[in-house]
Amino acid sequence: MDTAETQPTLLRNRAFLLVWFSGLTVMLGFSVFFLSVSWFVVDELQQEALLGIVLMAVSIPRVIMMIYGGILADKIKKSLIMFVTNACQVLVMVAMIVLFSTGSLTAFTLILIALIFGFLDAFFFPAVSSMIPTIVRDAELQRANSLFQGSTELMFIAGPLLAGILLTVGDFTLTFTASAVLIAVSTVLVFPPFIGDKKPERKAPGTAMADLKEGLRYVWDSDVHRTGTYTIVIINLFMIGPLIISFPILVQSLGGSPFELSLFEGGLAAGTFLASVILVIWNLQKRRGRLVFLSLTASFSLFLLFSFAESLPIMIILTALTGFMAMFVYLPAVTMVQENTDKDKLGRVMSIISLAAGGFEPIAFGLIALLVALSLPISFILTAAASSGLLLGLLLIWKSPGFRKID
Repeated sequence: MDTAETQPTLLRNRAFLLVWFSGLTVMLGFSVFFLSVSWFVVDELQQEALLGIVLMAVSIPRVIMMIYGGILADKIKKSLIMFVTNACQVLVMVAMIVLFSTGSLTAFTLILIALIFGFLDAFFFPAVSSMIPTIVRDAELQRANSLFQGSTELMFIAGPLLAGILLTVGDFTLTFTASAVLIAVSTVLVFPPFIGDKKPERKAPGTAMADLKEGLRYVWDSDVHRTGTYTIVIINLFMIGPLIISFPILVQSLGGSPFELSLFEGGLAAGTFLASVILVIWNLQKRRGRLVFLSLTASFSLFLLFSFAESLPIMIILTALTGFMAMFVYLPAVTMVQENTDKDKLGRVMSIISLAAGGFEPIAFGLIALLVALSLPISFILTAAASSGLLLGLLLIWKSPGFRKID
């Protein structure tokens, strides 16, 4: 019998609760950290173009190492990977606090820290995303994904607000310290003896390249995996990446403050959180392929409207609506992929999905940073990104009639 099927119901599942609460604290810490870094770059260093480089520095190591992170998750205990990566991130945060306190936090050291964070993320996220299907019942997988994703998105509402308050009453030392403490709590929660997950069964030894080829072939040969991956690539490359990097640039151009920046990021998180709550209650099981494609079209249409907006309140509302529809693309697509994946390949498959979700963002960050440096208006850049994503999405829908019929 599948190990996951012997697990208790979701809210009585100790392993899931620990992983869930660990996700909450680490995402809250990350959101405080990233808003602080974004504001440090545009306000303290006053180098808007550097923001794209910093975000690329986070994302590029994730691109390079994400697949290996998935291979590792299929070979050793996933809780051990999460524990070690979180512990290392705490040490990085401590070093960052020392550098800022001594006036040594320069553009170079900030990029170096971002590189290390990205490297560690490449191991953490494939581990946690491939662990959930192994510790919950299959019938509760959609609900578990929605609960985990939605509540961690809620932390991206609370995080920017918390960071904005801390920056108002203190300086960056306060926000960096808060991030370090939150990530440390997450580290304790995923201490391997607490989780009790099993080490993957030992297979015949093989090279990392052979494991990688097997995982890529597995994804390519499945319509669910292939189309789901393409969908996530499109929405992250042409929507989520451009949105994330545009927020501090838009706020700075409007003469705003960290509070206005937190409203943008909080609006995006609020939309994704609300969609996740609906999916937790709904626990959708039918016609998910059709829902993914309809939501993809709607989210890019809203993003296109956002690119034309000039009023701050309207932009925040459109940000929330865009995030709302994007979550109806991401969560059902991920769950469909997990349900159709053999357990011994979950790490590699979810690393490919994680790569699709975040690994293509550096391309968006780099292109937009370059276009901003060339003095192109941010509104024009966002319009081009939204239009391109909408057209590619429609092309994918046309080319993937089978995906629309998948439950």
